[in-house]
Amino acid sequence: MGIPLWTREKVAARILAGENLFILRDQVIRIPQSWLEAHPGGALAILHFVGRDATDEVSAFHSDDTQRRMKGYAVGAVEVGEYGWEPLLPPVMSGWVRKLGKDGKQHWYNEASTVHSSVNTEKSPSSQILLVKADSSAIELEGPTLESLQCGPSPLSAKTQAQHSAAYKALHKRVTDAGLFKTRYITGYGPEVVRYTMFATIAAIAYSKGWLVTSAFFLGLFWHQLTFTVHDLGHLGVTHVWTIDRLVAIFLADFLGGLSVGWWVDVSIPLLKFIIFF
Repeated sequence: MGIPLWTREKVAARILAGENLFILRDQVIRIPQSWLEAHPGGALAILHFVGRDATDEVSAFHSDDTQRRMKGYAVGAVEVGEYGWEPLLPPVMSGWVRKLGKDGKQHWYNEASTVHSSVNTEKSPSSQILLVKADSSAIELEGPTLESLQCGPSPLSAKTQAQHSAAYKALHKRVTDAGLFKTRYITGYGPEVVRYTMFATIAAIAYSKGWLVTSAFFLGLFWHQLTFTVHDLGHLGVTHVWTIDRLVAIFLADFLGGLSVGWWVDVSIPLLKFIIFF
């Protein structure tokens, strides 16, 4: 038995009821609250796609295995039409968030008010939203309305957005087919390992001979160059396996460099994704 077909109105109703839903390849994916809080990319990366088609973004930042697991959270299917899914406005974009209330249950809170452009021009479309933080702490209210989930007019037509998405998919396929996502361990990271080893060795020899300034200089070079590999590992860009990349990163960053890679990932990756897409 296949998953049921959902209308846009039903998706909106479930979002208003507090569910975190997004569209992935014509399917409605429901994100449990527990995973929203544990998502490596941060909760905002998901909340800003509630009610929207996140297929391109999911493909860009998730492995094939992770995307296959997401299918287990599909609760419905949708018809996207010729130019794709007609997006809803995520509640967080109009200042609405879900938080635990005094009764221990999730409730809607309004953290900010929206200010829209008074004119509808190419540089300042009426769909543009500015959030103004509430003067006091978040106020518990009934929640967003169906009207607040409707997107305003956009300078980019649905046809143009569909063309952009198709162009991205074509480019992604070209990059994949060219093997540019495959790690070159020997020719790529081989010279890096030689360089790191040379800097660390010179630093150790200089220290043993009492040449402290020379030792400090090469030790600094060692730490500086090491961060490039740790950066790649933090983005799962070496083996593409979370456990392996994170363990290697912990050894290099925490034990050799004195920097918590866990802290760096928790701070930088959600911020980077927010900057790229929003």
